[in-house]
Amino acid sequence: MQKVIGLVHTRFSPTGGVESYINKLVPALLARNWQIHYFTARIEQHIPPGMIIHKIPVIRGTSISRMLSFAYGAKLAVRQARPPLVMGFGRTIYQDIYRDGSGCFSDYQKYAAKRFNSLYRKSCLHLERKRFNDPRLQKVITVSRMVKEQIISHYHVRPEKVEVVYSGVNAQHLNPGLKKQKNHFRKQLEIANDALTILFIGNAFERKGLQYLIKAVGRVQAQAPIVVLVAGTDKKTKQYRQLAEEMGCRKRIRFLGYQKDVGALYGAADLFVLPSLFDPIANVVLEALYTGTPVVTGPNVGAGELIEQGGNGFVVPDYAPATLAQAILTYYRSPHKEKMTQMAHQAAAAYRWDLHMDHLEKIFSRILEQKYVQRW
Repeated sequence: MQKVIGLVHTRFSPTGGVESYINKLVPALLARNWQIHYFTARIEQHIPPGMIIHKIPVIRGTSISRMLSFAYGAKLAVRQARPPLVMGFGRTIYQDIYRDGSGCFSDYQKYAAKRFNSLYRKSCLHLERKRFNDPRLQKVITVSRMVKEQIISHYHVRPEKVEVVYSGVNAQHLNPGLKKQKNHFRKQLEIANDALTILFIGNAFERKGLQYLIKAVGRVQAQAPIVVLVAGTDKKTKQYRQLAEEMGCRKRIRFLGYQKDVGALYGAADLFVLPSLFDPIANVVLEALYTGTPVVTGPNVGAGELIEQGGNGFVVPDYAPATLAQAILTYYRSPHKEKMTQMAHQAAAAYRWDLHMDHLEKIFSRILEQKYVQRW
C-alpha cells in the first residue's frame, strides 16, 4: 500500500476543535510512515518533517468569500497534486474520505449562540450538498451515531457509506490510574475528601450549558457537600459568576480558566457533568469515562451514546434544574459508586488513540484497494 495521504483543512493551527484532532493525527500518521500532503490556507505552527504543504490562496474580505474560495481552491489543488488518498475536514468538497466532527449545519445552527445571516447559511448548505453528492467521496467518518443519522436524513447518503469512528483518548495522559491520586489532587486543589466534586470542561459556556449546571447546584447544595470545578474560558464568565451569586452557590463553584493539563481535574472529580445543548461527540465525555469518571449529559451529545443509564452515568431528558439536580443526587446517594467508576472506564476502553489509528488505517486500506480495483 502506498502510504501517501492528502489532508485538507483551512488551517494548520494549535487551537480549535478540529485542529486539536489534526494535531494528534499528523504525528500519528508520520510515526506510521505516512507521507502527508497538507492543503491549507493558513499555517500557524511548526511544520513537521515529512509533511508537504500546499498553500491555498483565498479571497479575503468576508467569512463567506474565504470559506467558498478555500473549498474550490483546495479542490483544484488536490486535482493537480493527485495524492492517492485524500481526507477532508470542515467545509471541504472534494475528498475520498470526509471526517464529520461537527454535524450538519442545519442541526448545529439551532443551538449555536451566534446568529448566522441567510447568505452565510446558504453558503454552508451549498458546500454540504456538494460534499455529500460528490462522486469521488468513498467514505464519511462520523464521530457519533447522532451525526451519522443527521447526514443520512438530510442528504440520503447510503448508510453503508457512513462509518462511526469515535474520537480516540490519549491513554498515556488520561487513565483510571489518576483516581488512585484523588486525595493528592484534592489536597492541591484545597477540596475536602468528602466533597462531591463535579467537573465541567468547555469553552462557549452557553452552548455547553454551564448555566443549567449552576442552577442545579443551587438546588443541590443543601443536600450534598458539593464543589464544582469549571475549566474553560468564555468572554461572559462574569455573567456566570453573577448567576452563581444569584443562585446562592457562588462559593461552591470555582472558575479555573483555561487548563492545559486536565489530568489532575479528572483525578479529583467524582462526577463529570456536561449539559451541552449540542455536541456531535464531546471528547471530554470520552476522556471522563476513560479516567473512570461517571458522566451526566443530555440527548444532543454524541458521546452520550456510550452512557449506560445508571451504570456509568445518566443521560437526562432535559436540563431543567430539578432534572439535572436529581441526576446529581442519584449519583451522590448511590451505594455503587465504585462499580460506576469501573463501568465508566470499560465503556471507553475501546477508544484509545492507538486503536483509533488502527481503525483509520483499515479504512484507508479499504479505500485504496477500492480505487485500485476501479482503476483497472
